[in-house]
Amino acid sequence: MTGSAFRAQVMESIHVVLPTVLACGADDAVLELSEHTRLMEDLGLTSTATLELVLRVEESMDIQIDVEEIGPADMASIGALADFVAGHAVVAS
Repeated sequence: MTGSAFRAQVMESIHVVLPTVLACGADDAVLELSEHTRLMEDLGLTSTATLELVLRVEESMDIQIDVEEIGPADMASIGALADFVAGHAVVAS
């Protein structure tokens, strides 16, 4: 699987998992997410909720991510988070 294909899977997983983290179901705002959507400013996520999102993506994709390496820039937007996850994921065995 290419890096871009894996990143696309990460983006899809984020879109599936994010509503549960936001606790809003299939809200119209969630359906209009883009990779430029800012996690904290636009969606109101805290850093803790963003880490919860990463953990849920890990679980849904059966991967592992070292969350200690995540920085503020990695949590800036959905696309930045997808880049981080795609670049730091280890397939669980």
